[in-house]
Amino acid sequence: MPAFRRLSTKYAVAIAAVLLLGMALVLALAGYFVYRGTNELRDELAASFSEIQGQYDQRTLRASSTYLSRRLFNPLYHLDMTALNAEIARINAWLEPRSVLILDEQGRVVTDGTLANAGHGRIESVPERLSEQPSLIEETENGDRLYFRIAHGDEAIGYGRIDFSDARERALLKGVHAQIEAAWERFEDWFLSIGAIGLIVALLVSLAIGWRLSVSLSRPLREMSDAAEQFASGNLSHQLPTQAEDELGRLAASLNRMAADLQKAGRVLHRAQEIAAFGSWEWRPGRETLQLSHGVYLILGLDSGTEPYRIDDLVQAAIPQDRDQLAQVLQGAFETTVSFELRIQRRDGALRIVRIKGESECEENGRLVASFGTIQDITEQQQAQVQLMRLANFDTLTGLPNRNLFYDRLRHAVQKTRRNGGQVALFFLDLDRFKEINDALGHDVGDALLRTAAQRLSDMVRDCDTLARMGGDEFTLMIEGVSATLSPSAVACKLIDALSAPFELAGQELFVSASVGIALFPQDADDLETLIKHADIAMYAAKEKGEGSFHFFTSALQRAASERLVLEHQLRAALDQGELRLHFQPQVRVEDAVPVGIEALLRWGDGESSVSPGRFVPVLESSGLITRVTQPVLREAGAALAASRARGFADLRVSVNLSARQLRQPELIGQIESTLAEFDLRPEQLEIEITESTLLDNEQCQSNAVQLAALGVRLAIDDFGTGYSSLTYLKRFDVDALKVDRSFVKDMLDDQDDALIVHAVVGLASGLGIESVAEGVELAAQRAQLRKQGCDLIQGYLIARPMPLPELLDWLDA
Repeated sequence: MPAFRRLSTKYAVAIAAVLLLGMALVLALAGYFVYRGTNELRDELAASFSEIQGQYDQRTLRASSTYLSRRLFNPLYHLDMTALNAEIARINAWLEPRSVLILDEQGRVVTDGTLANAGHGRIESVPERLSEQPSLIEETENGDRLYFRIAHGDEAIGYGRIDFSDARERALLKGVHAQIEAAWERFEDWFLSIGAIGLIVALLVSLAIGWRLSVSLSRPLREMSDAAEQFASGNLSHQLPTQAEDELGRLAASLNRMAADLQKAGRVLHRAQEIAAFGSWEWRPGRETLQLSHGVYLILGLDSGTEPYRIDDLVQAAIPQDRDQLAQVLQGAFETTVSFELRIQRRDGALRIVRIKGESECEENGRLVASFGTIQDITEQQQAQVQLMRLANFDTLTGLPNRNLFYDRLRHAVQKTRRNGGQVALFFLDLDRFKEINDALGHDVGDALLRTAAQRLSDMVRDCDTLARMGGDEFTLMIEGVSATLSPSAVACKLIDALSAPFELAGQELFVSASVGIALFPQDADDLETLIKHADIAMYAAKEKGEGSFHFFTSALQRAASERLVLEHQLRAALDQGELRLHFQPQVRVEDAVPVGIEALLRWGDGESSVSPGRFVPVLESSGLITRVTQPVLREAGAALAASRARGFADLRVSVNLSARQLRQPELIGQIESTLAEFDLRPEQLEIEITESTLLDNEQCQSNAVQLAALGVRLAIDDFGTGYSSLTYLKRFDVDALKVDRSFVKDMLDDQDDALIVHAVVGLASGLGIESVAEGVELAAQRAQLRKQGCDLIQGYLIARPMPLPELLDWLDA
């Protein structure tokens, strides 16, 4: 043997002499002790590695389950399959399990992390013991199976199941056993072979074998036993020497690789704990210090492992009222798994909110073996939850409850009223003309107006009432316990009065009123949704009464709303079948009654079956169907001009009314250009009539108005004097005509104020060099007065009623 050849002759002779003098007794004793010691060391080594592996896996799985429970909660709660599959992919990368399943609270498979998700919906059994503890590890035929609850607090919304294959560990331990057994078998062969040789040869060979075993077997096994203790204590950086090329050398190399893999897994776990502000702790009786993971040091604001950390150190870091409970958890003074939140103060003075969980491990006689658990920093998480709760339930602009919170409180109030009796009053408020102010002065002023209005309304309601912003300029108010002393009418008046004072914003005074709709439970509705709908209907009825009004819900309003829905349905069918047609009313010069233009007016039906424009046009506008008639109306108006041109009226022009919805259509300019080209019309033969408020609608309306003027199409302001009457818009948008509203013309002979308004509008048009057109002229005296004031054009029943195109052509010929 090489080792024997390295012995000097002197030592070989000396050893041989000693062995000869000891004769068979020495040989027998030496062989016995070597044999017995080596055999015991072999069994201890195999058992030690098996126990170490099991303990390490248990700790890793317990720490992982707690971390994964928090990690998977939000994706499972929102059933976000993409997020769940992404989390399973991370679990596969970290832990390399055999399979991962996410189960709902009934044990059905939500996802297995694959796109196919073949097992979706399959019911898997969940151990009953899992309801009493957050995680459970079971041994299976092929490894360990980890169950853990996915929960927030004590309420579980599902479970996670991770199957770990023990093939690698079994292969490693099997290799360890195999190599130890192989070495042992060789030793037995050597020992028995040498024993069969003669006494002198046996002594000499025994000396060589003893020395060889001492160097090649005993020392490596002792080193492996020491390494096992190091690994068990968590020192995975310890390395076994691997100078020999025999089986033990290869075994030592395998153990070093196993330690490196475990160390790598530990680093991955450390990184995961850093991301999740998560760590684990362990304490065993008799120790003064806690065994802390890297994550705990980060939470405490310390460098990892720089100093031992005692139980008292961690207890003193907690606020005083939590210290006793924390000490009991750390020392295992509990029978079941515990979890609670507390505040701790880090070394840098920062206060953090942490969630600590603890478990205890006891022997059969009840003696505590160890206590262990996790610590997670949930400061940011709780802050985010508070912020999310506020964003979910309160309006960010006004700070009032939003739609979500209001509906929840209203639902509780309705349920309470059903049980105990009484009334609930629901108020719907809408700020009148808010949109015009918002568009004219900008969104910053609009937002400031909403905040101020919300503050005024809040100041006049009680603490027990709920005032909310539903969106835009709509507010709601819920009042419980309505009685004679707290009448809804009085409350509505207070709401309106609260907004009556001027608002000092952007260096100017703004006046805003509110329209209020009122519905009562249970008189007006027997469920939440109907109550809200009826209050909304009442609010629109209040708007029709005029600004600063309130209206109670009535069955008549319900019928009107139902009729409006029926009318909208009929209008859709009429549009599909092309039943809407144009009638035309002439516009003549006031001096000589010469026809100058015709106004296109939309009509539906004939004779007794006709529907008043006052009924169906508002429905077209509110439903958005008005945009469907833009192109047909333009084409029919163009066809009317072409027909009149054929009768010799080549210079006649047509006026088409457009609402704000129509004027802000991006395709409007293209539709007008195609109409002019199709009927070979000059741009000035087409006049677009809009109201003053239409130009206030949005930037698209204003942009289209500018493009129309650039195209040469005439622009007329209809119902001038009933809105803001902004002179700036008359100049900015190159207006060609002002139309005096029929409400002023009707009473101008008897009402001095109306006469002055008509005179002012006509004079303004004359001063600006644009035409003035008076609508609704029915009397010759009205015509004479308008002529005297200098009005350019008139239209009305005095001249002609609106008529279909054939009648118009006959009228023109006459």
